[in-house]
Amino acid sequence: MCKNALSVLIVLIAGGAFPVWAAQAAKKPAKSKTPATAKNETVLVTVNGKNITETDLNRMFMTRRVREDQREKARDPFLEEMVDAKLIQQFLESRDTRASKQELDAQVNRIRDAAKQRNADPDKALAELGYTPESLRQEFAIPLAWKHHLDRAVTAASLKAYFDEHRAEFDGTKVKASHIIFRLHASDDEQAWKDAEAKLADIRKQIVKKEISFYEAAHEYSQAPSKEEGGDVGEFPFVGKMPEQFSREAFRLKVGEMSQPFRSKFGVHLCVVTGRKPGDLSLEDVRDEVLARLSQEMWKQTVADMRKTAKIEWKVERTASAVKSD
Repeated sequence: MCKNALSVLIVLIAGGAFPVWAAQAAKKPAKSKTPATAKNETVLVTVNGKNITETDLNRMFMTRRVREDQREKARDPFLEEMVDAKLIQQFLESRDTRASKQELDAQVNRIRDAAKQRNADPDKALAELGYTPESLRQEFAIPLAWKHHLDRAVTAASLKAYFDEHRAEFDGTKVKASHIIFRLHASDDEQAWKDAEAKLADIRKQIVKKEISFYEAAHEYSQAPSKEEGGDVGEFPFVGKMPEQFSREAFRLKVGEMSQPFRSKFGVHLCVVTGRKPGDLSLEDVRDEVLARLSQEMWKQTVADMRKTAKIEWKVERTASAVKSD
C-alpha cells in the first residue's frame, strides 16, 4: 500500500504512552496494548499465564514509529506498558466488563474505511502493521471496556469531589514561580540524583537562614537559562508549559513558600512560588479533562493493586535500570 495510507492507519491505531490513551478512553475509544498472540512465537513475558510475544512488541514498535536503532532502549518500557494492559484486561474480565460486538465492529470499520479513503486495501494495510482482523478487535477491546468501567465507577458526586480537591489544576489558575535546577538525565545513576538532591537541600537551608536569597542562589547555582533572572520561569497553568512534576509541586505551594528538592525528567529542582492568579472555570467547563485525569489515576491504582498479587514472569533478560525501578 502507499506510504500515506499506512501513515493514516498508524495514526488511527497508535496511541502514545498509556496515560494518553487511557485518559482518552474516558471520553472516546482508544487503543490497548494487548493484541492476539500466535502459536509457536517467542514469548517475552507472561502475566498470570497470559503471553506477551515478540510479535506483540514489534507491532507496538511499528505503531509507535520507533526506529530500529531505538528499539532496544524502548523494549523494557514498552513491555511494562503491555504488562499493565494485561493486568487491566484481567481486572475488567473479573468484573465481567467487556466491549460489545457492535462497539468493536464500529472501531474496526473506522480503520477499514480510513484505508479505503486512501485507496488502500484494508487487509493489506493492517497486515503491514502486523494485525489480523481478530487482533485489531482485541486492540480496541480494553479501552472500550475501561470506559464501561468508568461509567459505573465514577459518579457525578465523585467527579465533583475530585474537581473540588484539585480545582486549581483545572479552573484556569496560573502560578508564577522561580526555580533552581541541577540538570540530569534518566540514564544517570541513582547516586547522581541523590547527590543533586543533597546539594539542593543544603542550598535550601541557606535560603531559609537568609544566608543567601533565592534569586542569588538561582543565579549562582542553577543550570538553566532562567538563572539570569534569578530562576524566574514566569506564569503558567497546571498543564501545557511546565513538566508535570514541576506543576504538581508548584501548585500545591502557597505564595512565598519554597518546595523541598524534587525530581522531574529534566533533573532535580528547588521551587518557590511568587504569585498566583485564580481561575474561574467550572466543572462543566472542564468535565472531559477532569474525567480523563481521574481515569489515569484509577488505571494506575488498579495496576498497582493488581501487581501486588500478579505472577509476572520475564522470559528475556531485563535491563538493570528496569529491574531497579521495580
